[in-house]
Amino acid sequence: MAGRAGGAGDRVVIIGGGSTGALAAVRLAERGFRVTTLEKAAIGNGSSSRSSACIRAQFGVAETIIGMRYSEWWYSHFHEILETLPADTQPVIRQNGYLFLYEDPDHAAASRWHAGAVPPAALRSAAAEAWDRARERAALQQDLGVPVEVLEPDEVARRWPHIEADRLIGATWCAEDGFLAPHLIYGEGFRRARELGVEVRQGVEVTNAFLRDGRIVALETTDGPVAGDWFVNATNAWAPRVSTWLGGMELAIAPTKRYLYTLRPDEPIMSAEEWDRLPMTIYGLAPGRGACSRPDGPQLLLTWSHETDPEPDFTDADQDRISPGFNHAHGTENHGYAILEQIDAFAPRLAECGGLTATASGYYAMTPDANPLIGKDWRVPNLVHAAGFSGHGLMHAPITAVMVEAIIAGDAVDGRVRLPAPFDAHTIDLAAFNPGRDFSLTRHEAMVL
Repeated sequence: MAGRAGGAGDRVVIIGGGSTGALAAVRLAERGFRVTTLEKAAIGNGSSSRSSACIRAQFGVAETIIGMRYSEWWYSHFHEILETLPADTQPVIRQNGYLFLYEDPDHAAASRWHAGAVPPAALRSAAAEAWDRARERAALQQDLGVPVEVLEPDEVARRWPHIEADRLIGATWCAEDGFLAPHLIYGEGFRRARELGVEVRQGVEVTNAFLRDGRIVALETTDGPVAGDWFVNATNAWAPRVSTWLGGMELAIAPTKRYLYTLRPDEPIMSAEEWDRLPMTIYGLAPGRGACSRPDGPQLLLTWSHETDPEPDFTDADQDRISPGFNHAHGTENHGYAILEQIDAFAPRLAECGGLTATASGYYAMTPDANPLIGKDWRVPNLVHAAGFSGHGLMHAPITAVMVEAIIAGDAVDGRVRLPAPFDAHTIDLAAFNPGRDFSLTRHEAMVL
């Protein structure tokens, strides 16, 4: 009984009103499950609406690369798959590409950015190692069908003249990567879910669970009990506390604040067409690097995967709380201007074209290896977790929905899930995302961007 698979007509209760919950609800409803989704506030309350909204297949773990290839294809067919009207609805993916810039080791060693904090020899070694790893990842990505290119500095200069290519040792580039439209994804996702008979309940918070013979039979909520046969914890940064309320396992997720800045140019530095085509650009991956930028209409969005302490007891209101030292309005001695200083080394025309006008924030649900937790709870066999995306939940949502459906429906063969067409030549090993895996034995996803 504990290991049985779900079948058409079974009741599935999804907790969480973000993109993961929306797309999982659609797939399960299409499969014949009776689905209810519960969101304690309004849909999009969490990280989905606060995301930098990027998507890439340039990862370093094979399972994630395969999944992101599927997700990019799925988002490019979004309106067809979700049967939205009219046919010319705004695309949810802009495939401007992802450009990873790698610093020449000699330039890295002489960088004033570190001001002596790291010995030059160590900086030189780290930059060289980062470039070696980049080429190894690119080879893996190419083997798995990703059209990634490894570029010489002069090719970077030819394609993107605003970049100081003489600072580079090289770059990796994939034109199929890009940006997403979060509000359309979870908005249209839940619209389609409702059309398929999904009950979408907002303002309903889960507080406890009723268990019988080790399985959940109903949730206790602020709007009364909600019965089900299967339960999905799709609450991401909230997932550890939700698991505890449901009698589930301890989840290795650390809710960690991340910040996003907006730069508005004072005057154009390139044509509107060139600006609109700018890729998501990552300015180095050696120590002290990793700042990112991408266009957002006439503005530029900036972020950096910096170190902040986890906040396991955060509240909804804390999502938008800007901590001291991170608010752009507090002079130039803050994190936003530190990002600009990084960008200035690689693309001074961008860094100096205007000023920061806004700071936003939200939470990454960080795991020890930066890969998500997708699978059955070890204590409660009819509880499935889909959380811990380490900043990648929006881009993961289509493939996460496939995996959640397969787990509940019992589709995995020898622990592997076969992807839908046109990617049905590929399978994903569920063990790579097992919520109870031994993180000391897993491959860490280094690029949390």
